[in-house]
Amino acid sequence: MLPRIPLLVLLSCLACSGPVAAVTQTFGLGGGQAALAARSQGEWVRQAQTLEKRGDWSGLLAWGQAWAQVDARNPLAWFVQGSALSELGRYPEAIAAYQQNVRIAPGDVYARNNLGNALRDSGRPREAMQAYRAAVEINPDYIQGWHNLGLTFYLTRGQAGVAQALQKLQATDPVLADVWRRLAIDYSITRDERVAHEAVRVLRGLSTAERARMFGILFAES
Repeated sequence: MLPRIPLLVLLSCLACSGPVAAVTQTFGLGGGQAALAARSQGEWVRQAQTLEKRGDWSGLLAWGQAWAQVDARNPLAWFVQGSALSELGRYPEAIAAYQQNVRIAPGDVYARNNLGNALRDSGRPREAMQAYRAAVEINPDYIQGWHNLGLTFYLTRGQAGVAQALQKLQATDPVLADVWRRLAIDYSITRDERVAHEAVRVLRGLSTAERARMFGILFAES
C-alpha cells in the first residue's frame, strides 16, 4: 500500500494553533451541539490523535463527522473523515471527504496525496496520478508526492511501460528522462532520500513548460 500522510503527523503541527476557519457560531445550537461547537481547535485535534493511535477508525470517523457538523469549513474535519474512511476501506466516501478538504483548502498537499491513495485503491490510477501531480505542482519539494506518483505509474504500466516512457523522454529531453528515472525507479527501489532530493532539485530548475512536457508524455502513456 502506498504511504499515506499519518493524521498524527499532520495534526500535531496544528494542535496549538488557532481555528483554521472562522470561529464557530454557536448561536442556535442546543445541548450537545453547543458543547461540541464550543470546543477549541486543540481539543478536536487531540482527540483525533488519540483515536488514531488506538486504531479506532469508526470512532475517528464519528469524531470527524461531529467536527464537520459544527465547523463545516474546517478542512481538518474532512481530512479526519478521509483518513478514517480510507482505513475502513470505504474508498468512495474517503474520496468525497478528501475532495471536500481540497475544495476548502486547495493548497493542502497532504489531502491531495491521500486523495490520490484513495483513488488508486479504488482502481482509478490515472485520477490518482492527477492528484499526486497536483500536489507536487503546488509544492515541488514534496518528495512523498513524487514517490507516490512514480510508484503508481510503475505499478500501472509495469517495467515495460516505464522503459517506454523513459525512451520517449530521452528523445525529448535527456534531463527529464534522468529526473523521472530517479524518482520513478531509483527512489522507489532504494528509498534513498538523497536520490529524491537531487531529482527534485533538478525539477525545481525546470520551467513550467518543461514540467508540462514531461507530464504530457507520462500521462499519454498511462
